[in-house]
This record gives sequence, structure tokens and C-alpha cells, in this order.
Amino acid sequence: MMRIGFWESIWALVIVVGLAGCVTTGSIGGRLSVPDEPVAGVTFSFQSERFGEGGRLFVILPSGEYFSGRYLQITSTSTADVVQPISMFWGPRWHPWGPFDPPWMEEGDHTAFVRNYSGKVVATLFGDKDNTMRCRFQLTNPEAGLSSGGVGECQVSNGGKIDGEF
Repeated sequence: MMRIGFWESIWALVIVVGLAGCVTTGSIGGRLSVPDEPVAGVTFSFQSERFGEGGRLFVILPSGEYFSGRYLQITSTSTADVVQPISMFWGPRWHPWGPFDPPWMEEGDHTAFVRNYSGKVVATLFGDKDNTMRCRFQLTNPEAGLSSGGVGECQVSNGGKIDGEF
């Protein structure tokens, strides 16, 4: 039977605590506006990935529809294969979302996307009632990620819009 020594136990604890510390969670408060309906409060929850530039984002709308999906913090080094799964659902069926609307989005210009969104967080969420949502957030401190706070907005494919602040 192998015994673990005192220092091995300490180092194992340091590693476990260090890895657990790499994940952050938090919330983003928002106000949902849907045509012909009263404005309603919503709260997003987020959980960062242990390693990487993104994480998961979740929200339940007043209609009961549950949305979840991946968010990504865009940097000057973000590659097309990382950005494409987030932005591929932002095609021409969406309402205009200036100032970063077509033509560059329709052309799939990865360089323009990274240039326009560097230092920001973008997300695509999928609802359990067949709607989708696209979000973008301007961070207070990009180096600290979503936990630093910021402002943002989301569009829902059914015409809803969420303004958020955290």
C-alpha cells in the first residue's frame, strides 16, 4: 500500500485549488423588449471555461424559453475555426445590428469580424422552442473577462431585444 506524504498532499491541494480557481461564474442583468409586450427583466448566468477564451451562457425568458450556448471573447489572435461556430448563425435573416452589419458579415470576412469585435464577447444561444439569440458585450476590462462587468445587447430571432449591464 502506497502512502502519500505531507508535501505531496499539499501540492495536490494547491493544484486542485488552482484549477478550480480558473473557472468564474456570474450573472448579467438585462431588460427584454418584445414588440407589443411589456418590458421584462431577465438574468443571464455565465460560466467560463477552465482553459480558453470563452464559456457557457444561459438565460430563461419570461415566455419560459430556455436559451444556452457558448460565448467567446474575441482577441486579435482569434482564428476563423474558433469564431465561425459562434457567428455562423448570424446570417442575413437577422435584423440590422449596426455598426457591424453587412456587407462584411455576409461575405464571411473573418479578418473584419476579429478587427470589429476584438476585446468584446460574442455569443450564439439556442432556445428550447426553436429560437436563437445572438449577443455581444463590451467589457469593462477585457483582460479580466466577463467577471469585470460591462454592457451589451442580444437579439432574439423572434424580434426581441435584450439590453444588458453587469
